[in-house]
Amino acid sequence: MEKLKGPRVRRHKKILHNPNPDYSRPTLAIPKPSREKIRNRLVFLYGREAAEKIMPELERIMKIFYAFKPSKMIEGEKHYNPTERFTEKDIILITYGDLLRDDGRSPLSTLAEFCDTYLEGNINTLHLLPFFPYSSDHGFSIIDFETVDPHIGSWRDIEKLGTRYKLMFDGVVNHASSKNRWFQEFLNGNPFVQRFFYRLQITK
Repeated sequence: MEKLKGPRVRRHKKILHNPNPDYSRPTLAIPKPSREKIRNRLVFLYGREAAEKIMPELERIMKIFYAFKPSKMIEGEKHYNPTERFTEKDIILITYGDLLRDDGRSPLSTLAEFCDTYLEGNINTLHLLPFFPYSSDHGFSIIDFETVDPHIGSWRDIEKLGTRYKLMFDGVVNHASSKNRWFQEFLNGNPFVQRFFYRLQITK
């Protein structure tokens, strides 16, 4: 099988986060307009009272995430223009993570080798459809949002792909399996997750 021929695209070079946070530099300062925009969306989704409780925790998480960012990434983001997130120069492969298989290795690892061997220089972005453990619905009925389905690979496989390509994932925030722990907690009456799901009462 010959390599695909086509126009070369710019190879993506991933900047990895630091293994440990750096709290010696100034902490993240969220601009007031950005903070208000986030807060307004939280109010819309969860109500004003819940939003006021969520916002401080969200800011704390953002500051921790910022502390793990390397200086090179922070400097690069100063000149980031959201309108240039994708351009006509980007070529994206959209695929499930388990379509390619080879004996003795994970499907995600096999996908990486296939892209490097046959698509190198022809794509610069991989859009992976849901790769979490699931119970039905072709991967969208997700059991665990924090784990890679062990049948197709691991987070390490994802990280390796991220060093060579830009990565996109499906944010499946409106799908969950009945086996998902959030839904199980909902059934058990946990007040924290009661707004995650709605009960539908059908009357004749």
